[in-house]
Amino acid sequence: MDLTRTERRLLWVGTALAGALHLLVPGLLLSSARLGYRWVLAVEFAPQEKSRRRVRLLGVAFLAIAAALKRLLE
Repeated sequence: MDLTRTERRLLWVGTALAGALHLLVPGLLLSSARLGYRWVLAVEFAPQEKSRRRVRLLGVAFLAIAAALKRLLE
């Protein structure tokens, strides 16, 4: 698959932004997930005590992937 320079940049920048959001506002993301589950799936989602930590770890993974993407694509 051939991506333009803009598409490649959007890919790694978007991944980095997702990682930053997961690190900076895990509570907001969990609240959004709770709302989405309730409205779309009609189920209750109750984050556990360690959920924020897991969301932050996911943010670290996103940032690592973004760094790899930048290196591979540019």
